[in-house]
Amino acid sequence: MIYFPTFRFLRSGLLAIILLISQLSKAQSFYAVLVADTKDPSLGASCEKDLEEMSGMLRNISKKIEYNYQELICNQDKFGKGGIQEAISKIQCKPEDIIFFYYTGHGINTSTEKSNFPILYLKDENMELETVHRLLKNKKPRFCLTLGDCCNNLFPGRRGMRSATPVLKGISVTQDTKILRKLFVEANGDLLISSAKKGERATAHPNEGSFYSNTWMQAMAYAENHNTHVSWETLLADAENRLQESLKSLPDSLKHHSQWVRSFPETVLPCPESSFTEINRFLNVLADEKLGFNERNKLRALGQKGFFGPSAQVSIYMSDPEKPVETQPIDLFLKRIVNTAPLIDEFNFVERLSTLGSGCTYDLVTLQEIRKTK
Repeated sequence: MIYFPTFRFLRSGLLAIILLISQLSKAQSFYAVLVADTKDPSLGASCEKDLEEMSGMLRNISKKIEYNYQELICNQDKFGKGGIQEAISKIQCKPEDIIFFYYTGHGINTSTEKSNFPILYLKDENMELETVHRLLKNKKPRFCLTLGDCCNNLFPGRRGMRSATPVLKGISVTQDTKILRKLFVEANGDLLISSAKKGERATAHPNEGSFYSNTWMQAMAYAENHNTHVSWETLLADAENRLQESLKSLPDSLKHHSQWVRSFPETVLPCPESSFTEINRFLNVLADEKLGFNERNKLRALGQKGFFGPSAQVSIYMSDPEKPVETQPIDLFLKRIVNTAPLIDEFNFVERLSTLGSGCTYDLVTLQEIRKTK
């Protein structure tokens, strides 16, 4: 016998499909406008790498926070003011949407320019980064982030090209979407970032991408994996610390400093004096051979009282995360850093696997220790 579904079943199925389509159409969108000077003779390969890496990271973020990813790429023939304006015009923003603008290429500034942020050096007509940010804010998203990785000096020229290897990423642990939701979903307002302050040149590597983009993405990945109390302020401070660490072997003419302004209230962190960025900085200063032994030893005593409890323990991952964790008292560990500084390349503080005690100091600290290669 042939069975024909009743009208009631057909109607209920149709209603379910309509409801599903309606829910999908109302889902929040993550708009990513990615602008890269991939045709530039000196910088094209680096910009191509930046574009690939940033696109992958943003796509991953939008998936984890359950936003529809809408990517608009301006490269090749669309690398210009016209291409950027066309991309912005395509954004149909709803109140809960996110807009992320990223630029990698050449940048300039002038002595008469009022803005401290760079001018994007485009193929047809230049645009101020702040102007782009303002156009995006006019779309009225819930959160708008504009990032320009380019030179910000007083004349057009080539970005500094580096040969050093990038800073190693942190050890791998379970990823947590709560961190990403705190940064992207719970934030209301806007954030404007540039990789160099006014008068500075940004740096890049022809095969591995731009210095700041690299360290910014490292800081984002590290926060996502390790730090439950992260905020935009601490993440950007971590990116800046990583940038300076990676630039320390370069001449002063190639060194630059990131800058940012925000228009949303920063979440007050519990015990900000013991934030992971400050502990990272403290440990890496102790291992810095440029400072004398006596000076580092004095800093050791001061930092131990400020950051760690009197009976604190340290769990250490070495460069290879497959190796067993070594645990030792904080006092012995800090003395070892001072005495064996020439062997140490970098420390990464793993906040998620650390335990905060009373008085805003840590009773258990988990670290990744990266040794220098021979």
